[in-house]
Amino acid sequence: MDDKQDKTKRLSVYLPEKVKAELEQMADATGLSMTQLIVMATQGLLANYASQGGAIFADLLSARHRILHEVKEKQTLLDQEKLSMQAYYGARAEEYERIYHREDAEYQQELALLSDILKKQVEGRRVLEIACGTGYWTHIAAETATQLVGVDIRPEVLRIAESKSWPKGNAAFKEGDAYELSEIRGEFDYGLANFWFSHIPRNRIDSFLQGFHERLGSGAQVFIADNVYVPGRGGELITHEDSEDTYKRRELADGSKHEILKNYFTYEELNDIFRPLSQHLRIFVGGSFWYVSYTIK
Repeated sequence: MDDKQDKTKRLSVYLPEKVKAELEQMADATGLSMTQLIVMATQGLLANYASQGGAIFADLLSARHRILHEVKEKQTLLDQEKLSMQAYYGARAEEYERIYHREDAEYQQELALLSDILKKQVEGRRVLEIACGTGYWTHIAAETATQLVGVDIRPEVLRIAESKSWPKGNAAFKEGDAYELSEIRGEFDYGLANFWFSHIPRNRIDSFLQGFHERLGSGAQVFIADNVYVPGRGGELITHEDSEDTYKRRELADGSKHEILKNYFTYEELNDIFRPLSQHLRIFVGGSFWYVSYTIK
């Protein structure tokens, strides 16, 4: 007799360990076998379905539908934020580096500190720079690095970076996504991501760092720097009741207004994020900037 005619064909059913243990206890208590209990439960389910139809699954289906809807809605918001960020930096390309010319002694002192540390650390290194923008930090690192590849998703900023003078000829630029670094070719032993970390949604920090570290490999060194929150600087800080992220409202020279994701971090938060992933972690939090420097485990 073939399978199509065999009315008693066996079904393989996976039972979670907890369910299996409870079923075994019920079998011991009733004297029935586990197979008999499963058959009885199945017959009861079929009888209820015959009398009430799919209504017996209403709660389960409703919960599943709600979860799927929430996931889809959240992904839509992330996509919208990503597109908004890209549009902002595309529009801001020509005026981006003005932020580094602020007339503030402490600001300039800390900026010089970041530059000096970076130049020392990248000496003789092959650098992968994330969100390189117009190449401000690339130009600083190029003074001592052996090779650099700057990655950014906006062609407008990359054109500005490529137009700069590169005396050593050691810098190249690629259009790419910070979350899909496997597509960037080359061998690197140093990772740089300045003023990008604050634009990562908090729920994507782990996935970004995982991809970044995997692309660089164990033993590579990393330098990440960004802004410290200073009230009144860089636009109005905005919070949303349904979001763990914060935002800045900014106006560009062309008069266009943008709400940009911009997160700020305390020393404790930076330590919690990077300590489990690194060796030789160094954290600096100043009046205008913070940086972390470490070796990937």
